[in-house]
Amino acid sequence: MQQQYFSVQHALNLNVEAVKPQALPLDQQQFEAEIPEPFRLSGENTTEELASLRGLKPLGEAGELLLAYLDRQANKLNRVLSYVLSHHDNAEQRCQSISFGGSELSFAWDSAFEVGQALRVKIFVPEENAAIYCYGEVERVEARPSQSPDESDASSQIHVSYRWIREQDIELLVRASLHIQTQQLKDRANARQQSQQNDQ
Repeated sequence: MQQQYFSVQHALNLNVEAVKPQALPLDQQQFEAEIPEPFRLSGENTTEELASLRGLKPLGEAGELLLAYLDRQANKLNRVLSYVLSHHDNAEQRCQSISFGGSELSFAWDSAFEVGQALRVKIFVPEENAAIYCYGEVERVEARPSQSPDESDASSQIHVSYRWIREQDIELLVRASLHIQTQQLKDRANARQQSQQNDQ
């Protein structure tokens, strides 16, 4: 469907719902009209908008005060939006991603979907104060053994490519995956450094 991007292993909350082919949007316009309003708003990055206002700094103290005020308002808006989005998180459809990126995502499910199954997916990305509404298609299914003694049944790892998704949401997923990968690399480097110090 689109350019291939790398995926990063990371747990995000997802809502996954199987849908019939006739329930899929017929075109991009119909898809975007279907997206719930909170998901539209969550893609608008207020942090990046604030960065574009750094030109106010030369105004001196007045500019600094204005930036601080706008930053507080942006944080309030993000908290309100996060609260509204939480009401779109359906516990019966909830699972966690194993990996995600700008091309695909994977998650564990207690039963196997058929390859080609269409899915309605909500992706909650707290690192970006955002959530994404999209449709995907099951590309492959892998057996996944139980991860702990508490899990009575083995689950399946479902690999899904995006079928209907906004371009700005792909960019958001790419940005989030890069941020998370950078943090993971920093954490690994810090862990190695700590281990070396402990060995000395």
